[in-house]
Amino acid sequence: MRQPFTPSDESNTSRNRARGAIRTHLGRKRNGRELKGSTLERINEVTGAERHRREDLFDRMSASFQEFFARAGEKSLEAFDSALEASSQALLATGEVTEEMAGKLRQSLRRDLLHRENPALTFRSGDITTPGTLSCTGCGWTIVTSRTAVLPPCPHCGETSYRKTGQ
Repeated sequence: MRQPFTPSDESNTSRNRARGAIRTHLGRKRNGRELKGSTLERINEVTGAERHRREDLFDRMSASFQEFFARAGEKSLEAFDSALEASSQALLATGEVTEEMAGKLRQSLRRDLLHRENPALTFRSGDITTPGTLSCTGCGWTIVTSRTAVLPPCPHCGETSYRKTGQ
């Protein structure tokens, strides 16, 4: 058992302690590392009204995908990719998005849908995902989203990678 600290009369200096990183509830070091510039750019570009616009576009693309995939009548990877491309083209046809934005949304939707078959897929800060429970790969911190959302860096350790642990 540890003995309580009692100051000695010999010095006014504080007790010598080993300096180290703060540890999280899982025993891992919390090093407070800084985010990469590219990650910060991805996060900062989707703030405020733009963030809500992207979330809305993602939801619309997801609904469109579901319709196209249901019409295909088969559950093959080719039908999946075809429905994903058709939903992307339908969103492009509205003129609300650029080719680049449609590609990013298509990539995010593909990962989100394929996650159901492969739970080892990771999500990054700045990615858009459907409602669910995500765990930080750095510290295990859990984020629960009740709607489509753009993922922030982990509020606990600053990590930018998550695994989806629940729908």
